[in-house]
Amino acid sequence: MTMEKLRATGRFLRYSPRKSLFDRRLNPNSENSIPNSASGYGMDLASNVEIFNSIMIIIASGMFRHVLASMDHQGKTARDCIEKGLLEDTRRIQHRCFGSLAEEGSSKLLLQPQTTEEVSQILKYCNSRSLAVVPKVEIQVLWAEVFLFFDEVVINMSLMNNVISFDKVSGILVCEAGCILENLITFLDNQGFIMPLDLGAKGSCQIGGNISTNAGGLRLVRYGSLHGTVLGLEVVLANGDILDMLGTLRKDNTGYDLKHFVHCEGSLGIVTKVSILTPPKLFSVNVAFLACQDYFSCQKLLVEAKGKLGEILSAFEFLDSKALDLVLNHLDGVRNPLPPTIHNFYVLIETTGSDETYDRQKLEAFLLHAMEGGLISDGVLAQDMNQASAFWYLREGVPEALMKAGAVYKYDLSLPVEKMYDLVDEMRTRLGDSANVVGYGHLGDGNLHLNISTPQYDDRTLAQIEPFVYEWTSAHRGSISAEHGLGLMKANKIFYSKPTATVKLMTSIKKMLDPKGILNPYKVLPHSIDSHS
Repeated sequence: MTMEKLRATGRFLRYSPRKSLFDRRLNPNSENSIPNSASGYGMDLASNVEIFNSIMIIIASGMFRHVLASMDHQGKTARDCIEKGLLEDTRRIQHRCFGSLAEEGSSKLLLQPQTTEEVSQILKYCNSRSLAVVPKVEIQVLWAEVFLFFDEVVINMSLMNNVISFDKVSGILVCEAGCILENLITFLDNQGFIMPLDLGAKGSCQIGGNISTNAGGLRLVRYGSLHGTVLGLEVVLANGDILDMLGTLRKDNTGYDLKHFVHCEGSLGIVTKVSILTPPKLFSVNVAFLACQDYFSCQKLLVEAKGKLGEILSAFEFLDSKALDLVLNHLDGVRNPLPPTIHNFYVLIETTGSDETYDRQKLEAFLLHAMEGGLISDGVLAQDMNQASAFWYLREGVPEALMKAGAVYKYDLSLPVEKMYDLVDEMRTRLGDSANVVGYGHLGDGNLHLNISTPQYDDRTLAQIEPFVYEWTSAHRGSISAEHGLGLMKANKIFYSKPTATVKLMTSIKKMLDPKGILNPYKVLPHSIDSHS
């Protein structure tokens, strides 16, 4: 589905993209001016803006020079900066701008700061000229990726990738926002610790993006969310002010807890550094891949696992037969560990502890009890780490398999555990044979990944899915965004999960911290709240 079609079907904003945001000036009498939104952000960015094609912000020797001559006349300077990695070649920006949608954005400028001070100078400059900015911190999901609606300036944090300090006594890591999650996992592994966050996309996602979306991950049932493990942040505000909250204390009750930058999706400030509490690495890890006859058995198994495995339970994931079938048919080198039968549901259980013999005996006793009680139809316990990794790949490979299968409509929902799969069943009834409805996710924390796979994107299919999926979730007091963020495509859907008074308070915070609305515009908050007042 092209960007034009997405806009036409209402999945993007109703404002025409024909004119560049930076070619418009705020003129209330002009038909080309950008209208002010009721929420007061993101729609009046063209005020006092210089022609974007004539602007480059160049990092050189720690200082920024504002080159107001034409790009054509500054070709050599631009090439020098590209070679230094400080200013990215626009030809390499295009394929990044819409991530999973494989669409091209229109940004002509991607900046790669190396320090917090450089981020500050960029934002100060952009804010003074009402230039919209989108932070580029790799994340694991579609919703909050770098969506450019016009031609916003992109700030790529990948060069800010240093570990600043690590305290082995407290287990507190301080690092820059551009650090790749997998690199942090490797660093901590060498120190005898682990990251409390683990994702299927750990090889590309950055910790700043994880924090900005409050990524949940695979082991939230054991280690909790980033709201709990993040101890401090350094954030650059829209006007360039540096907010130093990079504390490393477990306890600090002085004043308000300003952690709203966690999962703000870059709309309130750009996270540049983080301090995070990391748990010690425990060497006794066991993984079981189990089959269940029905969803009720999955629920009951979760309750039993929490009670009988207790402190060693570190992950409890589920996927249905359609999800496993996709993985087996679309990914190379994957096999069914429980052949030849295809069961209705599968559960992956991981335990992590400090006593290998005790932990394995405890897990085996639990599995025997569950088998005798009829909760498990079949199952296998990994005999080594290679088998454990293969089991995990069956679960982590579902998103990749879905993308290879064709068009896919993705929904990241938080629901009461007992109701989670009811939505999958209802969606299958609603769509019939026209779509392959797949359910999987983090059963341990009530997070359903509902995916509807079709040969191609179709407006009639979308009309069958939305707004039904949001209305159903709202009626069951769930969240339409469990861990992926609202981003651009769900910003106007926030009222399905949050009351108007709460959204108004969020909007007032946005106005206070980013009065010109330059940070990640059009995302997170609705474009109007009048109709919901």
